[in-house]
Amino acid sequence: QNNRGGTKLEDFVVTRVKDYAVVSVDNETLLAADGNEGSLLDVAKSKTDSALAALARTMGRDIYRSGGGSIGEIHASPSLGDTTIELVAGHGINFEVGYRLKASATDGGSLRPGVLEVTGVDRDADTITVNVAGTTGIPALAAGDHFHVEGDAADGGTNLKMSGLDAWIPSAITATPFFGVNRAQDATRLGGQRQTWATSTQATIINAAVKTAREGGRPDAFFCNPTDWAELALDLEGKALITGTADQGSSRRRYGGKDSAATFGFASLQLASPAGMISIYADHNCPINVGYLLQLDTWAFKTLGNAPRILDFDGLKGVREANADGVEYRWGYYGNLICKAPGYNCRVALV
Repeated sequence: QNNRGGTKLEDFVVTRVKDYAVVSVDNETLLAADGNEGSLLDVAKSKTDSALAALARTMGRDIYRSGGGSIGEIHASPSLGDTTIELVAGHGINFEVGYRLKASATDGGSLRPGVLEVTGVDRDADTITVNVAGTTGIPALAAGDHFHVEGDAADGGTNLKMSGLDAWIPSAITATPFFGVNRAQDATRLGGQRQTWATSTQATIINAAVKTAREGGRPDAFFCNPTDWAELALDLEGKALITGTADQGSSRRRYGGKDSAATFGFASLQLASPAGMISIYADHNCPINVGYLLQLDTWAFKTLGNAPRILDFDGLKGVREANADGVEYRWGYYGNLICKAPGYNCRVALV
């Protein structure tokens, strides 16, 4: 009783962010359709569906990122004096033709003057082609710089994008307040666990599960890039215990003429841990070489209304453009990712 104290709590005061996708359909295109109502609707629907898909992809990508707006990083030794720019491995998947890019030395840092427009993407080579030479469009562009879609960057200030897993469980904890909380006072409880690479992907995830369970977490899902998922699946090939086949001899059979297909590999992956079974998920939005071991009931994506949603608060799905001969459709959302127990989750290095 003499040592009794009040319950120690910290409140993350999470603010909402906004994100949008805007599409314009010009009136001439609508009038040039073949005249039936279905074709007119299809013109607008195809464009609005594309905008919705783009916003949904952005939301999926932002779930894993810091909120600073970075979508990719320039390779350590690129050629910046021409129109082809090499990116860090795996970052090319985040770029689309038509993106207007700003750059900064760090994710969320101050923006360099100038802009580049993406005219081509080679996702296999992790390169982008831009409208002018890199250092012509952004004179101070340098190796290791981060690219942001114009309008999305924090520019050294408040994050404009969703504070995702990289924000809640960063690679290192500092005393810089995060939604009003100094996480350095208890780095793991307030900023999540961090697991370094072990001898294999399998061993690293198991070590992360042990570390997280040690502090009371019950993680039930692990998310990683498909490249890392495949590496784990190949590592487990020939080692995994398949449920229901303890008697291996009874499952053997000869192949007959009626066999039309063969199955190999895994439909899904699960890992036994001190806290129970963990499902392994592949998500192309997750960066390569990092994974997240999560207790899903500690996370929520809180928004005002549906996300994404068509912004039709005035009752009109399409709005006549004031400065163009067309109709504009707007998708968006207002919200952010929250975590009520960061310490029950772990960031996992996969290299």
